Amino acid sequence: MLEVVQIGIYWAARQVFYALPLLLTLTALLIAMAPLNLFQGYAPAPDIVLASVFFWAIFGPQFLPAWAVFTLGLTQDFATGGPIGFWALIYLLAYGFSLSQRVFFFGRTVRGVWLGFAIVALVTAVVTWIAGSTYFMRWLPIGPILAQAGVSILAFPLVAKAFLFMRGYLTTAREAL
Repeated sequence: MLEVVQIGIYWAARQVFYALPLLLTLTALLIAMAPLNLFQGYAPAPDIVLASVFFWAIFGPQFLPAWAVFTLGLTQDFATGGPIGFWALIYLLAYGFSLSQRVFFFGRTVRGVWLGFAIVALVTAVVTWIAGSTYFMRWLPIGPILAQAGVSILAFPLVAKAFLFMRGYLTTAREAL
């Protein structure tokens, strides 16, 4: 009986370990939504979820699969009070596009990946603006959406560095376990 418990604990610990990208992104999402007022309201918080979705779609889709992206989107929908499924759809579209371009980003420099994220962030901002305007049946101001995309683009190298460190830790984990 003790062996079964040990195997169960080992299995659960391994699942939590491989869910670290999801858990870290979820934590960053909730922290970014806290009313910290860091920039006196002049700059929005970066979209950490979009950066995470892009990074893990390129460098480790097995660590952040589509169901996890859907979960992150629904979490943001429920936390912000927005239309249910809105952010889930936006993030799944960004994930699918990034995943389809995964081969293109292998061997690219940091600037090349950053440029790729900039393109994904801007396209996602435009899609968000169109989908939001369609849902609310009026033209939404695009300025705040583009400002968040700009802040996200500027913050991406820091976020990517943290995720790259985590990826290195996760990919060598199979030999360590």
